[in-house]
Amino acid sequence: MLKDLLENQKYLIFAGLSTFSLIFSTVSIISISKSVNRLSDSLETISIWADSQNECITKTFRIDGKNTQGIPAKVWSCNGGGN
Repeated sequence: MLKDLLENQKYLIFAGLSTFSLIFSTVSIISISKSVNRLSDSLETISIWADSQNECITKTFRIDGKNTQGIPAKVWSCNGGGN
């Protein structure tokens, strides 16, 4: 009896399982998409800060346009150190 029922309804059962799988996959993709969007928004502020740091370091000179102190001194100066 059960075997006959399963045999007659197997396509309906598999269609239901595949529909459930598609719905679950869609919900997962939407959730991952929202997480990636939030992550990219938070990384944008870091990217803006890094660009400003790179620009400051590139434009910062120590004495008569010569880099006498090196990158650490420029970074220190760009982050509020010095006079």
